[in-house]
Amino acid sequence: MNLRLPLMVVFAFLFCLSGNTQNDSSLVQIAADTLSSDLQEDGLSVAAIGFYNDGLSHFQNNEPELAIADFTNALAEEPNFPKAIYNRAAAYLRLKDYSSVISDLSTYITLADTAKEAYYLRARALHISGFGEEAIADYKIAIEKRVERENSFLYSAELNFRMGNYTEAETAYSGAIAENPQNAVAFHDRGSTRKLLENLDGAAGDYNNAIKLNPRMTMAYMNLAGVYRKQNKLDKALSEYNQAIRLEPNNVLALNNRGYVYFLQEKYDEAAKDFEKAIDLDPAYAFAHNNLASTLIKQEKYQEAITSAGKAIELDSNYGFAYLNRGIAREMVRDIPGACADWEKAEAMNIKNAGIYQSGSCKY
Repeated sequence: MNLRLPLMVVFAFLFCLSGNTQNDSSLVQIAADTLSSDLQEDGLSVAAIGFYNDGLSHFQNNEPELAIADFTNALAEEPNFPKAIYNRAAAYLRLKDYSSVISDLSTYITLADTAKEAYYLRARALHISGFGEEAIADYKIAIEKRVERENSFLYSAELNFRMGNYTEAETAYSGAIAENPQNAVAFHDRGSTRKLLENLDGAAGDYNNAIKLNPRMTMAYMNLAGVYRKQNKLDKALSEYNQAIRLEPNNVLALNNRGYVYFLQEKYDEAAKDFEKAIDLDPAYAFAHNNLASTLIKQEKYQEAITSAGKAIELDSNYGFAYLNRGIAREMVRDIPGACADWEKAEAMNIKNAGIYQSGSCKY
């Protein structure tokens, strides 16, 4: 009997959903806050200074295109004018022209390594543009320079996680937590990272801390339940899924996964109710249809199991576990040709035990 649990319950993340990391508008504000003010400096031409000051006015009036034109004119007069380069990058950021942001900030950093925010802003532009390793390097410098340290740790952790660098991600999440011990999302995501590192006790501790800080974080309850399930602490897993469903009664994933725990506890009536409710809420949820089929087989309701597994296959023709389950149910109603056909498809999809069922019941 194979009951498939969607793996996403273990790996689900809440990146950037808590307000603890910044969106584009807040990045623009950081840039605006660090804009250089009007200036009269020796060594700069009057024309360059005039264009520069006009650019500041246009930026502050939320006219980034005009600001870019002014800063560009200033740079035509004075090509190595660091403040004009930095402020033009800020205007490009407002337009979400990240390649130009990266170019200008890179030039600025080579000319004047004084505005620490440049590393963080370039890291964000690199991150958004898909340059993960380069972004991580800039986040590291921003952290060393004590600029946006919590967010730099969080974004570095996110990138490392997505690149499969789980140890580095764990370290970065720990840095974010040290900066802000009240950050529930950082605890949650470090827990998910620790789960992947097979540190289940550490993961459980982090999820519990996330829940203490934010008792309404449904995913923390669900992921904590997933850890308890992996540790075979089924009563604890059930309790956490109950909490998640109390917060979100129509959470299809939580209902499906609580049904799975009931199934493991051999509470088939309760399992069936959860799978049926999940299906009512999302009729296209193939996992729940197949899980209901597994439960119906245990209840010896074979025709209903055939129907449920068939629905899962209708929704996902490559769902090997559904073919396996339908084959089991068909065998129980003496439809051996149908069972063997299903098991053959399951075996072709590398489903464990499909070959054993075939060798025991099918003659070719």
